[in-house]
Amino acid sequence: MTRTADLPELDHATIAWRDNGVATVAIRNSGPLNILSSAVMEDMRDAIAHVSADPCLRVLILRGEGEKAFVAGADIHEMVDLDAQGATAFITRLYDLCEAVRNCPVPVIARLCGYCLGGGLQLAASCDIRLAAEETKFGMPEVRVGMASIIHAALLPRLAGSAEAKWLLLTGEQIGTEEALRCGLVTRVVAKEQLDRTIDAAAAAILACGPNSVREQKWLLRRWEGEDVAENISRTIPLFAEAYALGEPQRYLRAFIEARSSTR
Repeated sequence: MTRTADLPELDHATIAWRDNGVATVAIRNSGPLNILSSAVMEDMRDAIAHVSADPCLRVLILRGEGEKAFVAGADIHEMVDLDAQGATAFITRLYDLCEAVRNCPVPVIARLCGYCLGGGLQLAASCDIRLAAEETKFGMPEVRVGMASIIHAALLPRLAGSAEAKWLLLTGEQIGTEEALRCGLVTRVVAKEQLDRTIDAAAAAILACGPNSVREQKWLLRRWEGEDVAENISRTIPLFAEAYALGEPQRYLRAFIEARSSTR
């Protein structure tokens, strides 16, 4: 099989291939916390879609740049001035990014360290395997800035169970790796210095399996999720626009940005 041609260089995403069919897509140029702006989401979506179309792909690793965060959330400075139309466009970009991960035909491993919050946790939840370094923090803080968690937050009750999902989504509180592992939100937790070795071992285990059978198993896992999950994810997009039409996210986001600025 021949690899598909490489994409032109992207401002906010890198693709690294290994000879064994393992690809890594990483966020870049998005600050130390790998914040999801529209431009970042579009580049990451394009990079993931590109490697997913490659018949040589066996495993996809998804990661942030650096060690401070996988993704610490969406870009609140972009979100604060959105209107209902802009809110729809913004949340659809996050939806498309997470769906690109879910639609990848091979196993996707999330490399988690630092912060994994909001849209970042939705992105991680869209992956098949979540491997986390100790002291990683997880949270869904949207309710604290005037909006409900929507789209791929619908995956959390199945991953973490109803009780933990309600805690995350209704309080906006963060949890650590001990709680995340206990409830099933992450697959494994290891010391930070062991994280990459653990990811390599997971990839090697997948590579030892038949490539066609792994692709078929991934397809079956998506089928087993059921149509209700897909519907629950997609039909929440209008709720994001409705919240912006009422103005609550803008008010809470401005207050949050101002409070954070005053403490610096």
